[in-house]
Amino acid sequence: MMIRSIAKTCVTALVFVWVAEGTTIPVGTTPGSVAVNTVTNTVYVANQGSDTVTVISGTTNATSKIAVGVAPYAIAVNSLTNKIYVANNSSSSVTVIDGVTNNTSTVAVGNEPDAIAVDSAANKIYVANFYPSSVTVINGVTDSTTTVSLGTGSGAQPFAIAVNPVTHKIYVADQFTGKVTIIDGPTNTTTTVTAGSSPQAIAVNTVTNRVYVANLGDSSVTVIRADSSNATTTLRVGRNPYAIAVDQATNKIYVANSSSNTVTVINGVTNALSTVAVGESPEAIAVNPVFNQIYAANYNSNTVTVIYGATATTSTVSVGTEPISIAVNSQTGVYYVANFVSGTVSSIAAVATGVISPLVMPPFTAGALGYRGVLNLYSLTGRRVFTTSFDASATKGGELQSASKLPVKGFYGYGFLQNGRVMDAGYFMAR
Repeated sequence: MMIRSIAKTCVTALVFVWVAEGTTIPVGTTPGSVAVNTVTNTVYVANQGSDTVTVISGTTNATSKIAVGVAPYAIAVNSLTNKIYVANNSSSSVTVIDGVTNNTSTVAVGNEPDAIAVDSAANKIYVANFYPSSVTVINGVTDSTTTVSLGTGSGAQPFAIAVNPVTHKIYVADQFTGKVTIIDGPTNTTTTVTAGSSPQAIAVNTVTNRVYVANLGDSSVTVIRADSSNATTTLRVGRNPYAIAVDQATNKIYVANSSSNTVTVINGVTNALSTVAVGESPEAIAVNPVFNQIYAANYNSNTVTVIYGATATTSTVSVGTEPISIAVNSQTGVYYVANFVSGTVSSIAAVATGVISPLVMPPFTAGALGYRGVLNLYSLTGRRVFTTSFDASATKGGELQSASKLPVKGFYGYGFLQNGRVMDAGYFMAR
């Protein structure tokens, strides 16, 4: 079947609601955390129940497994050095994985490490140790360590950690005391800020230098102005905010409220709030800044709610049982969902949505486009029917031979993607 473009002078808007397509990948037992190296297009999954990390090729979905410590609870990637860091909660250690060889080494840290974050620019890794209340700082070059005492009081329980790689400040949320300890990366000196009750998650906007703390106990978010004042503002959100993510491109913050089945959207400029209904018990959330899409993993309904940031509309994607963690490769437009009970990862290709109006596009010729990337073809009902690598300079006479890939003749939508970004879209006649 031949595809040839036609003159596009239609003045009626064509609405594309392009659906996501997913793949289920078996991993280890009770996968609880997932991270992506966007440079190598490799995914790493910490399997708490089998003391392994599953390595997934983002290109082929092929997997391999690496033995790590006992109960790997959290995982982080330094894309600049291609090293992966795994916090082993029950063996008081961090496993360091070489992303090239998959060889490992072990670094001793404090008791029950339950959160980990990387300052890629400084090549330092920060590990929150539940008891005693401390952070282990790992030198990414030598694997030597320094311990920073948090000093947030008796019974302190650091539970979440985030890094601003621009200012080299580290923010550690203490679930028991309701404090956030700010560590100065170059000196390891500390400052303490009061947040809300039982802070559960923390995220940083490096552009605005604001820190957002989701407080599970009092259903609030503490906003820290991370300058010399460390002034705070308290925002009331949905019940039991469990996870939080920042879209730096739009300066919006997304809060997954596990007991009200909603996501609160915070305007980073005004702190104005809006609410989006999602599935049951959202307990993880991630952002794709290229597509302006937000993904909320709904633990009790075994789904992901896709929020389209431009319109605050949603769609729902079915995943495995008890999705607990989610990570996005913004370069490829694929997001990965760790399903805790299923022992699987759902790999889902995000595709663009929106209204293209008016449909006045240049002729479909190599000279006019000149794109190398991925070509997706869609039926007018929004179903993706064909995808292929595409090099516009290799087409002949403005034609693309698709053999028998298209089910019927007629009108189709097309979208060109480069590195996950929609570069061009329109429609054509297949005949």
